[in-house]
Amino acid sequence: MDKKKYQGYINNFRRRLAQYLKPGIGLLCNVYPSDDGGAILEFVIGVNTENDDLYKESSKTLGAALSNIEQRAFGGNLEGFSFGGTNTILENDRIIYIKEANPNEWSDSAAEREVSALISNSQRASK
Repeated sequence: MDKKKYQGYINNFRRRLAQYLKPGIGLLCNVYPSDDGGAILEFVIGVNTENDDLYKESSKTLGAALSNIEQRAFGGNLEGFSFGGTNTILENDRIIYIKEANPNEWSDSAAEREVSALISNSQRASK
């Protein structure tokens, strides 16, 4: 598990998103790594939520890792799913990123791009 890669991305994402969050709003990250170097990041947003990162046991594939997370976007046998790039699931108080191993998906510029996409989606939804 490349914890340094994951942690760098999480720190950059949290730093970039923090400027848009009200005081007292925290961002917990559950990290579900896969053996190929990819991971699923489940960011839970909430009032008085601690900015903490919890690393789960590594799964064989991203599909297997996704089967450990309750979500409504994908169903059925998740083992058969193949993910490329960064896939995003937005739910009420969660942002779930399914990220392949490619180093470009874990860079600071990727964190910046993903926060920008969240903010633009949020602004469109509030109009």
